[in-house]
Amino acid sequence: MADALSALASVYDAGPVGVTRATPGVTLQERPARNLVQLSGWPENFDTICDRIAALLGIRVPVDCLTVTTHDDLSIFRVGPMRLWFVSDTNSTRLSEFLGTLEAKDGVVTEINHSRTVLRIRGPEARTVLNRGLPIDLENGAFPEHVFVQSVIHHIPVLVHRLASPDDTVFDVYVPREYARSFWEWLINAAEPLGGQVLEVC
Repeated sequence: MADALSALASVYDAGPVGVTRATPGVTLQERPARNLVQLSGWPENFDTICDRIAALLGIRVPVDCLTVTTHDDLSIFRVGPMRLWFVSDTNSTRLSEFLGTLEAKDGVVTEINHSRTVLRIRGPEARTVLNRGLPIDLENGAFPEHVFVQSVIHHIPVLVHRLASPDDTVFDVYVPREYARSFWEWLINAAEPLGGQVLEVC
C-alpha cells in the first residue's frame, strides 16, 4: 500500500520558531506514520482476550485508561473500557501473529495508522506549550512517565502520552488527521514566545 501523504506536508517547515534562544525552549517534530491498530472487544470475553495478550505478547493490558504498558517496541493504550490501541514504530511480527488468531467473536480489529498525525514535543518548555491549551497538570507528580490522557486542545480531540526520557520532558500527541493542520498552527503560535524549533520529520 502506498504511503499516505502527511497532513502537514504543505505547512511543515523545519527551522526556528519565534524568539531566538541559544537552546530551543521546545522542539516540535512530526513522527512518521506508526503501526497503530485498534482492538474493540466484547463484554463477555474481554478479560480472556487480555489474558491471551499477556501470554502471547508478553505484555499486560493496562487496568485503567491512564497508563501505557510497553514491552520491546510495542505499547498498549487502553483508550476505552474494552478498547485497546497497539502502537509500534515498526510492523510487529508478534502483534501480527496475535491478531491473526482473533475471530469475529473475539473483537473488532481496525488498522488506524493513517487516521492520526503524531507530533513529538520535547524540551524544558514542553509542558508550558501544552498547558496553553490543555487543562491538565503535567508536572511530574501528577503526570509521570508512561501516562497518557485523552482531552481537547484548541477544540481538537487529542491523546497526549508522556514518554520515558533521561533528560528533557517528552510528549507524543496523537491528533486526528483531519484536524492536524489546525492543531499544528495552534502549536506553532504557542511555541513562538518560548523559542521553538521545528525538527525534520524522522
